[in-house]
Amino acid sequence: MEERQALKGLSILSEREIRKRLIELERRVAEAKREKEREATIEKTVEAGKLVGSMRSIFSRPSRVFKDPSWLQPSSEPPSGIPVARENLLRYLASVLSEVFRSKSCRNIFIFGKPGTGKTLCVRYALDQVKSYAAEMKLDLGVVYVNAGRTRSPYYTMLEIVRALGVDVPDVGWQFSRLKQAFEKIITLKPIIIAVDEMEALIFKQREPLLYYLSRQPNTTLILISNKFSDVSALPPRAKSTLQPMVAEFNSYTQEEAEEILAERIEKAFQANTVPRKILRKVAEAASKAGDIRVGFSILLTAGYLAERDGRGKVGLEDLETAAKAAEIIL
Repeated sequence: MEERQALKGLSILSEREIRKRLIELERRVAEAKREKEREATIEKTVEAGKLVGSMRSIFSRPSRVFKDPSWLQPSSEPPSGIPVARENLLRYLASVLSEVFRSKSCRNIFIFGKPGTGKTLCVRYALDQVKSYAAEMKLDLGVVYVNAGRTRSPYYTMLEIVRALGVDVPDVGWQFSRLKQAFEKIITLKPIIIAVDEMEALIFKQREPLLYYLSRQPNTTLILISNKFSDVSALPPRAKSTLQPMVAEFNSYTQEEAEEILAERIEKAFQANTVPRKILRKVAEAASKAGDIRVGFSILLTAGYLAERDGRGKVGLEDLETAAKAAEIIL
């Protein structure tokens, strides 16, 4: 009965009144929708505020695990400043390079060994010692380190060498012949030692011309660094005849040597008593078996972050196993 009366009431409404009521209804629906959206926005803002607060508390929270994890980066220098467990090889490099102080040049050196055996670290340390001694003795000596794996071509390798010797060279515009002219002018003034890391990046692209050219220059000593002995043995006979390098092989670190290196890093990277001795021994064993000390750095860093994430103040065996699995290493 009531419904019929309502319909009857609607039937007598004018078309204009009906439109007015429909507009009002739409307005109320829209307002209700906006109110719901405002409530949802407020709720999201509150949740976002909680998340931001939580994140900021994490940012400001002191680490229970790490002191300075940068000491576990592959490119970091040894904490003592001196390469560990490579004393004999450093003495060998010094004995060969010492001739430069007497006769302005010495035998070229070829250094090879697996990645993570300290080749680059030792060469750069030896070069720093050469520069330091030359400065003390007031001797004008040019010392250059260049990574051919980064320069990627003979041209840019030569450009970096000339730049390192103090010549202002633009990125583009100079021909290779002009770079050679600049270099040849410098070697008339002082002896030069050039270390070329990842030298295989050059010989595989341009069999030997740059290395052959450098080895034929007076007052110039080359230190070539590579992962494999076959890289230098693959050079054409004329290049090998000119280079005639002394050879130094860097073997993988023993477990005892790896443990000594890692212990030094742990002392700098972690809070006291965070990494138990048994963890250190396991990581040292894994790094030695892998033949790459950087594997040990990686495992320790990941294990430390796992312990940090779970709110623990000590690295455990479960952290170590997870970190080793991530590095595809079997403990």
